[in-house]
Formats: sequence, C-alpha cells, structure tokens
Amino acid sequence: MIDNESLVAARRAVRLKLFEPVVLRVHGVAERAHLLDLSATGALAHCEQPPYTGDAVRIEGQTLAITGRVMWVLGKRFGIHFGRTLTDTTVLRVVEGD
Repeated sequence: MIDNESLVAARRAVRLKLFEPVVLRVHGVAERAHLLDLSATGALAHCEQPPYTGDAVRIEGQTLAITGRVMWVLGKRFGIHFGRTLTDTTVLRVVEGD
C-alpha cells in the first residue's frame, strides 16, 4: 500500500514530457500505449483500453521496463506510480530516446 507521504513525494518529482510508444501489460495481457510524461516515480500514460485504478501494470519500452500501480484514470489517460524509483540517468535516457 502506498501511503500519503509517498504520494506527496512522488508528485514533487520532476516530470518530463515525451511521447513514447510502449507495451503495457495488465493481468498478462499486452496493449499498445504511450507515455506522455515521465518522472523518477511515475508516468502519465494513454491507451485505447485503459486499465482500472489499482491495477498492477508492467511498462515495456525500448529503453524502459518497470512495474507500477495505476493511481487514477480519466478517460484514456491514467497515472502510474512505479514500484521503484528510476535514476535520473534512466529518465533522461528514455526521454532523449537513447
């Protein structure tokens, strides 16, 4: 369970905008999605059939593979809180496409 203090700290993480195609796995089912922003603690994502709040997800991209939990859903957009914090180097690598 994620406590309020962790969520406040996660919201303070610097968010970098991007448009990165990824595979989103929910309950083992793969779906095409896009990351719209990324921080060390989470991401804003979009897909045609978004997961539900509380779902565990795995994001698989060209330079990123991480698990997290869906914290909110609004239309086809949703916020993901990662199970572990990404390094600044990893975030920049994903955003810059290296």
